[in-house]
Amino acid sequence: MKKIGLLLLCLFASLLAGAQQTDDFDSFMQSQLNDFDQFVDDANKEFVNFMRNPWTELKGEKPVEKRVKPEPVKPVVYDEKTAPKDEKPVCLTIEEILDQTTAEGKQRPVTQVKDVDDITFDKPEVIVKKPKKPTVVVVEEKPADKQPVAEEKKKPSVVVVEETPATEEEPTAEAEQPTTVTPREELAAEAEQPTTVTPKPTPPVTKPATPSSKPLYAGGTGRTKFVYAGCTYYLSNNLNRKCRLSGTSENAIADAYETLCKCDYTPLIDDLSYLTKNGGLNDWMVFMLVKQVAEAYCSTTNESIVMRQFLLNELGYKARMARKASDNSLVLYTTTDCQLYGCTYVEQNGVRYYDLDNKQPYSFYMCQQDAPKAKNRLGMYVKNELTVGDTRAASTHQAKGSAAKVTADVPKSLMDVYKSYPQCDYKVYATAKVDATFESELLSALTPFVQGKSEQDAANLLLNFVQTGFEYATDDEQFGYEKPFFVEELFYYPYCDCEDRSVLYAYLVKKLIGLDVVYLDYPNHIATAVCFSQDVSGDYVMVGSRKYTVCDPTYIGASIGMAMPSLKTASVKVLKY
Repeated sequence: MKKIGLLLLCLFASLLAGAQQTDDFDSFMQSQLNDFDQFVDDANKEFVNFMRNPWTELKGEKPVEKRVKPEPVKPVVYDEKTAPKDEKPVCLTIEEILDQTTAEGKQRPVTQVKDVDDITFDKPEVIVKKPKKPTVVVVEEKPADKQPVAEEKKKPSVVVVEETPATEEEPTAEAEQPTTVTPREELAAEAEQPTTVTPKPTPPVTKPATPSSKPLYAGGTGRTKFVYAGCTYYLSNNLNRKCRLSGTSENAIADAYETLCKCDYTPLIDDLSYLTKNGGLNDWMVFMLVKQVAEAYCSTTNESIVMRQFLLNELGYKARMARKASDNSLVLYTTTDCQLYGCTYVEQNGVRYYDLDNKQPYSFYMCQQDAPKAKNRLGMYVKNELTVGDTRAASTHQAKGSAAKVTADVPKSLMDVYKSYPQCDYKVYATAKVDATFESELLSALTPFVQGKSEQDAANLLLNFVQTGFEYATDDEQFGYEKPFFVEELFYYPYCDCEDRSVLYAYLVKKLIGLDVVYLDYPNHIATAVCFSQDVSGDYVMVGSRKYTVCDPTYIGASIGMAMPSLKTASVKVLKY
């Protein structure tokens, strides 16, 4: 009994010691949190005091414009009758190489490559993938003309490319006048056994159920209803009418910012942070939602600018307000993780701050310091599927001379999000995550047509689909301004141009055939080139030791390996993502 009593006593003492240690740890953590809060408070006070100093007078830089030449009114059409036969291949001069594996590289000139006859290349690397069982789709076969995929019997033009960091510039479309459309001939049989394509269909992705029990989605006391991108959110209204400006002097702006710092703004920041991390909104969507919130919670535009900077800063984004010299009105500058075009900017310590609402430069005054939490640039890339409303618009496209047909539902609210985008680097559009439901419908519709075909036949079928299944028009004709498309947008708007078609074709080739694709940036046009696992005749480029065959989605009627005649002697840049 004594032993048992002693054991219980030791156990009780251990529990007391453990409880004491837990209390000590909790006290330590609370102390650390209090210290951090005090540190943030002190940092905010220091920042507010810095804002009271006279702001520096600056002038915005002229916007970087991507388009320097007008696009053709109509696309270039391949005419077999007038196409030159047995033309001696020419070696294209490479102006510069653009490696898009980094956000922004340095442009680097490239010397003239070897003569065509001296060029050799390694045997293409054949990558064998074990395909999954494809989705079974019942397709009503329709009579089709002969497959319009011809290859000219001539030596290809060659470009040799080495990968080197560089900066992207937007291409323009080819200005050659079109002729009549002529169906392409059957693809010549390959000397070797063609590689059979077994597409890997993408299954539909089910979005997680909305946590309706959260006040963010269910509402309640102290919350205001906001509708953005077709979704409803109930955000904390603790900052409603809390931002008051007595003027636009440094002291008046600092006073308003300081008032926001002293408010209980944490619930609103928590709501917005949740939407970024768990709610399916990317940085750009949060940026636009912050704008909507600030305009609803403030009485004037100037006050909303102050609140927008405050909220963005507290969310961790670099944003600075500025005061126009002409009328003392406030504007907002923000940073992004890619180059933007068509809006004025100012560069501070190597970082570009963009005014997304103004295209022309102007003089202004700006505080030269970032808020303590402002560490990140606004992310423009679409790395994950975005959460938008359920309203969709059906879209049908069919290739000419082929039974290849697609009917897919485009999310309308996503189109609204993309329409609000400023013009970004081409990589933003080329690498964007595609809506899962739309993607499943698109790939499932095309899978039966490429199933069992060789890589070349499949690539030609997809090329014909993009060339002839969509109507062409310049962005200026359709919108009045330059607007590159995300994949879904080709199925929403009535027209598209060369860079839009290239994005769609590259996406389809990667998803349905599993081949790598690069973009060919000509002086006034953009196309694609595909790395086949077997040697393919036709015009091509060499990226490192890999051969990429030209595939032009805007050269109507031309098959793989055919570059536009006027571009065979043009300098080309290669965009590789």
